[in-house]
Amino acid sequence: MLTVKRWLTIAGLLSPSLFAAGVSHHATSDGARVHYESYGKGKDAVVFIHGWTCDLTFWRLQAPVYKKHRSLLIDLPGHGQSDKPEVSYTQERFARAVEAAMRDAGVERAVLVGHSMGGPVALTFMRLFPAKAKALVMVDAFIPQAPKDDAARERQKAQADNFARMWRGPDYREAAEKMISAMFSDKTTPAMREEIRSKMASTPQHVLASAFEGMLAIPAPKPRETYGLPVMAVMVQTPGRAGYEAQLRAVFPNLRKYEGWEGSGHFLMMESPDRFNRSLEDFLAGLK
Repeated sequence: MLTVKRWLTIAGLLSPSLFAAGVSHHATSDGARVHYESYGKGKDAVVFIHGWTCDLTFWRLQAPVYKKHRSLLIDLPGHGQSDKPEVSYTQERFARAVEAAMRDAGVERAVLVGHSMGGPVALTFMRLFPAKAKALVMVDAFIPQAPKDDAARERQKAQADNFARMWRGPDYREAAEKMISAMFSDKTTPAMREEIRSKMASTPQHVLASAFEGMLAIPAPKPRETYGLPVMAVMVQTPGRAGYEAQLRAVFPNLRKYEGWEGSGHFLMMESPDRFNRSLEDFLAGLK
């Protein structure tokens, strides 16, 4: 039978690409299920890694990119539709989950696109699976920096201890709400704010707390630890980010593009999807 969709396609009124959709899968990593969506075919893929207490739906406005390329969107362990066991949510656990999803999907090399905590996850992935990383895109993500002296090391430890008490305490939801609200800008619409708050608040406390601790615990790159793969960074421009491009270039000497966006919030790929997608497509085109 000729369906309406098929008839419209034959008539040239609709493009088959409009019906492109990801197929939902589950890989297994560390004995737990890791949910991911797969788009297209091929051994190389663009792999989207969300941030702390987020999920793969935070990349929905990047559909024009991931429906065009071989891509994977991953729910990190403890997030989204992935299993949420009572375990330690280290960056290594997250990186192993990314690699497990790639193996399950038949992907050998990844252009890692990491938002926020997705940056440390990608760095950990490159440490564990260097041959499987083709390129890196950092989306308002950070690379840890070693403390300059003992005093800075003590301050860093005290801050980590304070966060641990806060996230594991009874008022963790209120603390998370304040932190999330500080991530918004004038470009974050009311509907977007509600969606972000709702999804991040749905993360179980044991995952929220452990993932944050794991993010703070990731070792900073050593003095001669560098990665030669192509890199792009799209960051929110703030006074505190002065010198960050140079810090990144010390670790990633092939930093091809650094964009500092004025007046944007942490979820810049959601606030300005067209601008972000153009930047990402330009970077991907340069990898061919």
